[in-house]
Amino acid sequence: MHNTHFRSWLVVTIWALILTGCATSPPQVRDDPPYVFSVTETDTQATQYAPAFISSDYTKTYNRIGKPVAHINKEGTEHISIDPTDPTFFGQQQDFQSIAGNQYRNLIYRVHFERVPYSLLPFHITAGKNGGLFIVITLNNQDEPVLITTVHTCGCYLAIIPTNFLPKEAMPINWNSDHQSVYGEHLPGLLQFPTPFDPNNRPVIYLRDGTHRIMDMKVRELSQLKQEYRLIPSALKPMNSLKQLKLPNNETTSFYHDARRRQGYVKNAFKPFELLLMSWWAFDLNIGSDKELGNHHETGTVFYTSLKPWNRHESDMWNFADFLSFWGWRL
Repeated sequence: MHNTHFRSWLVVTIWALILTGCATSPPQVRDDPPYVFSVTETDTQATQYAPAFISSDYTKTYNRIGKPVAHINKEGTEHISIDPTDPTFFGQQQDFQSIAGNQYRNLIYRVHFERVPYSLLPFHITAGKNGGLFIVITLNNQDEPVLITTVHTCGCYLAIIPTNFLPKEAMPINWNSDHQSVYGEHLPGLLQFPTPFDPNNRPVIYLRDGTHRIMDMKVRELSQLKQEYRLIPSALKPMNSLKQLKLPNNETTSFYHDARRRQGYVKNAFKPFELLLMSWWAFDLNIGSDKELGNHHETGTVFYTSLKPWNRHESDMWNFADFLSFWGWRL
């Protein structure tokens, strides 16, 4: 009887901590005017469609998009961190055919931050270093954005936002176009772009202080952003450059581990609260660790977006057509 009571108490306590970590307050941006991270070049398709980011408190360095850098510490050991003084996006392209046979292109953007502080109140389960975000913009064969997918680089807090260029019949059954709830955050159910589409219009992503949770998304013209915000020009580098970080000895190293049990996971990215509270029931000792997105046969890790162990491969975001179908989309 005592063991039963203890197990019940433990489960309730863990879920209370998780929900406390996910609980959010209404969106607030403390800077006036806010700072906006944006790729200002428009010479390629990737730069034309790149999202812009607004952090809710730029004064804190851990809220700034940075650049992964490699060091050698005093003990002679390699160490990876995020430099908040050098805002950098990383991008790649992925063409795919949907389950229905239609052709699409994904423009994939990756950004990283110093850390989610352990000192946040209330407690947040994602506290740790070197975390980041993926933003995937899916284009149809007319180069119109039909979906914007957001997820943390650990695979958590997935949100898929359709745009007005996606036919209603391609949305999940009973989809709410007004809003959607993602672990405490209330995001748009539909993002409205001006028609006809003009690449000068960018998705603007509002990030929560400390946790970098996406708390809102809007469409704004790049020229308006430059006038109304404090623009922080950000570089866009190839995704593969993350595997060629420079070391002080003129050698290079990868952002990701290559050891068998940690292959594909971001170096020095460790989230002890997620390991303690979630690994045992999700059957994954690397849960919460940020990882590479790609073919799991090459990266060594599956970028799953469902915590249910039996949905690992079905929810793998790299296999985008199957991933969309798994989550109910009918492109």
